[in-house]
Amino acid sequence: MLTLTRTDNGKSITMQVNDLLLLSLDENPTTGFQWALDGGGGDLVELQASEYVPAGESRVGRGGQRVLTFKAQRAGIGQLRLKLWREWQGEPSIVERFTVTLQVRE
Repeated sequence: MLTLTRTDNGKSITMQVNDLLLLSLDENPTTGFQWALDGGGGDLVELQASEYVPAGESRVGRGGQRVLTFKAQRAGIGQLRLKLWREWQGEPSIVERFTVTLQVRE
């Protein structure tokens, strides 16, 4: 399993078909901002799971991690793009983006 964090933003990643990719990004849903796919990944990877994990003690307003698990589906090159936004406010609410270029091999 390949694990990525915010520090991997903008990097190129090489994977094999059927490999799992775990992406962990800071998120604080009490602010209304949540990570969402931004049209990236195409059919190279498929989202298997998305889970919010609170950090340490559970306190009101305290953030945590959005943990997304993807599985490589087919060989090819493409981008996996996510955005941190308030969905109900639309595109103008985007405060951060995360992008990695994926090269998936047989």
